[in-house]
Amino acid sequence: MSFEAAVGEVDVTPVAPPYPSLWMGGYGWGPRGNHGAVARRLRAQCLVLWDGGVPKVMVRADLISVPRDVHQSIRSTLVDEGLVATGDFMLLASHTHSGALYGDTRPSPFVLMNLSQADVDAVNGTTSMITDALVQLVRDTLELERTPVTLAYAEGEAKIGHNRVADHGAVLDTVPVLRLDTTGGDLFAVVFGAACHPVSRGNDDVFDGEFPAVASEFVQDALGVPALFVQGTCGDQEADDPHGPATTEHLGVVLGQAVLDVLGDGGFDAVTGPVQTALTEVDLPFHADTSDPVVRASVHAKYKLRRRVMGPQSPNWRHAGLMLKLMDAGQLPTSMPMPIQRWRFGGLSILALAHEPLSSYHVNLRAAFDGNLWVMGYANECEGYVADNDTLRSGGDLHSGYEAGWNHHDPTIAGEGTFCVSYAWPGPLKFSDTATPAAGTTERIVMDTSLGLLSS
Repeated sequence: MSFEAAVGEVDVTPVAPPYPSLWMGGYGWGPRGNHGAVARRLRAQCLVLWDGGVPKVMVRADLISVPRDVHQSIRSTLVDEGLVATGDFMLLASHTHSGALYGDTRPSPFVLMNLSQADVDAVNGTTSMITDALVQLVRDTLELERTPVTLAYAEGEAKIGHNRVADHGAVLDTVPVLRLDTTGGDLFAVVFGAACHPVSRGNDDVFDGEFPAVASEFVQDALGVPALFVQGTCGDQEADDPHGPATTEHLGVVLGQAVLDVLGDGGFDAVTGPVQTALTEVDLPFHADTSDPVVRASVHAKYKLRRRVMGPQSPNWRHAGLMLKLMDAGQLPTSMPMPIQRWRFGGLSILALAHEPLSSYHVNLRAAFDGNLWVMGYANECEGYVADNDTLRSGGDLHSGYEAGWNHHDPTIAGEGTFCVSYAWPGPLKFSDTATPAAGTTERIVMDTSLGLLSS
């Protein structure tokens, strides 16, 4: 059966005025802000697919991440207005490291960059403006003229990155491509993806949609239709060196040309309706069970010690203070919520994972699933890394424990300089000490839930 489609777009590049904050996200541990330089505009795009008259809405945006409270606000606004059912709405961040700092929770602007309260208030002002723009984009796209379309899916390959965690770990070169054609046979739009950290530009103060934006513009210029980039499970996938503007251009062209090659090959599988959607949420427990008073007391003592041996200039000192404050108030979290979403078409299943999942989830889910499967990351909200069991139990032995969340032989508290510090979590996610992940540990929870959604 054919669908109806519309594509909308809005510029979300902060400019002062009217945006109150030009602070940037993507790198710690000191202040980093834009001063007006823009290499490529930051944009959000909305694809609406009407399936039997019912809209399925996908929004992708040039954002580093979306905090949980912002995601929930956007979703509830759209659902409460009756614009879309909750399972039929998907929000995706490109994870550009050259965009705006978005939100004041995870990552924590105070821990990440030692921002003052006035600066955090400004960040929230910019966050509010971008959020309003995303919601209005959905409203406006739903009002656009609907074009009857057919869908088809194929995959290509682009070598643009490496595995930064494990020398012999998976490197994801897959380029998923979903083409939308009018019923008259003309190309209408392209949705494409890759799995690679958008850090190719490096740590400067220039706003840039990064290599995904270069690729999108490359495809659009060649074909004259909208091209929407979607990020994959790139938690351990790093853009090739050397990082700098020239690398951004190069990798973007490599990715864009891979998309054009796929579109030119013609080996597409038909994608049909009806679309079946589902959205669920799991809780990923931390390795240290701080609901146990004895464990909590031990963790409290360790963070007090960290405060004594470090100074205020250290993000680890600031993080420790925040953890102590939460513990003293009885508000220390014991788990990290993780939304997982599935859109099933005839001929294609999409699985959208929240947060920063590592490549093993792409590899293992596709190995366990019979059929075309597109695994997306940074979906709906992003508040930390979700590593596989091998990476979690390695601690500081791999990439200084950054993705595992712990180091210095202590998995009960956040490792110094790890994601648990910037994202303001008390410690690493739960793992098994053995190679096979046990029930109730991170990898097992994510895999079991994902495969359950794919098979239901």
